[in-house]
Amino acid sequence: MQIFIGFIMLYILANALVLGFTLGTIITRQFPGQDAIEIFCGFILYYFSFDIIMRFMLQDLPTLAVQPYLIQNIKRKTLVSFLNVRSLFTIFNLLPLVLFIPFAATNIAQQYGSIQAMLFIWSVVTLCIGNHFLVLFIKRKTFVSSWWMVGFFVLVIGFITADYADIFSMRKVSTAIFLFLLQHSWLVILALFWAFLSFFCNYFFLRRSLYLEDDAKSSGTNRISGYSWLERFGIVGDLMSVDIKMMLRNKRPGYILLLSCFFILYGFIMYKPQAIDKNEFGLIMTGAIFITGIFIVNYGQFLFAWQSAHFDGMMTTDISIKEYIKSKISLMIGICTITFLISLCYGFVSWKIIPVEMAAYLFNIGIHTVLVCLIATRNYKGLDISKKAAFNFQGVNATQWVYMLAIVLISLIFYLPFALFINVWAGILSMSFFGIIFLLLHNWWVDVIVGQFKKNKYKILSGFREK
Repeated sequence: MQIFIGFIMLYILANALVLGFTLGTIITRQFPGQDAIEIFCGFILYYFSFDIIMRFMLQDLPTLAVQPYLIQNIKRKTLVSFLNVRSLFTIFNLLPLVLFIPFAATNIAQQYGSIQAMLFIWSVVTLCIGNHFLVLFIKRKTFVSSWWMVGFFVLVIGFITADYADIFSMRKVSTAIFLFLLQHSWLVILALFWAFLSFFCNYFFLRRSLYLEDDAKSSGTNRISGYSWLERFGIVGDLMSVDIKMMLRNKRPGYILLLSCFFILYGFIMYKPQAIDKNEFGLIMTGAIFITGIFIVNYGQFLFAWQSAHFDGMMTTDISIKEYIKSKISLMIGICTITFLISLCYGFVSWKIIPVEMAAYLFNIGIHTVLVCLIATRNYKGLDISKKAAFNFQGVNATQWVYMLAIVLISLIFYLPFALFINVWAGILSMSFFGIIFLLLHNWWVDVIVGQFKKNKYKILSGFREK
């Protein structure tokens, strides 16, 4: 797998290098009669915005088993510097170099001179480093407080929505900034300041965290529930808090949570104005199901496997299987509700999107949660949740891909007959109606899932023990 990923990275870098040398020609063809450098500058902020999002989703935090080193004659600043330097060796820092340097050498150097081209490249490098340490800082802060992650995605979604709704144009801002930078080379200092600022924020945060006493405090008394607002739900709430902690503290389940936040932006691709105007809701409905229910898709299929490392111990406790499964369903419904409420912002694009998303939401919490739990009772492969999330295919097989296709087909069974023989609004009402019916019958469905779990319990336990 590592060799395969290495070839994929080399392929991406090779494409970026070729694109860098041919970018001037491509821009001239796509925007005839316009200055290629001006068009190029207009897309730089888009690149770095996308770079931040992809780093947040895919870039792993550099880690070090630091306790043995803290009792040696090694300074903390040396350990922190080592972590920061090691983190720089990533494809995200190499990609802009192979993309921007060829364009600067073939286009900017000819029009503005070699010195301006080198200063432009230097500003790109410093902005890239600034992005790098900013993302590391935010990701580390999310382990302290999940509100950092919420704030990050709210800010990203806000900027994208504002640009999409023409409240402001990021392209015009980008053009103005980088053309001004080419004409006034002293502004490189600002880019350098940005890199140093993000570096030192990350540096001092790590230095403050490298203390054995803090580690001892965090590993001392630890209640099962760290979220007081969940305590009112009893053992179900306690089990939900365990799952939430697992997602915030481990790489792979945390990645699933981040992907759910990122997938809210999928509506900008799926919600086409032309389809909305013509009431062509088939494709829009598919997008709405995945926008509000992507967490159920990714998390639910491995519902029990997330805790495979200690599943034997869980099965020896006095926690009833019914309460355990109800906690899983409640968690999926809760996160699905949050993503649905955020996705209602698409109503500013068109009010027609709101009833479509409502129908998809009711389908997800009513029908989808039941189906994914039944499938999870037949998943016998364990997971190592501490391993990196990017390009990690442990436990993934053809069943997962078939399942996503099956969800689309099942939703169409509830939508298409009424949409074809009556109208699209009847199809939306049909999905909503059946979603509510399944939701009202959830207690009965939980009993069915419990029966299936008990039937396959020992197969699950045996599969989770395999390494």
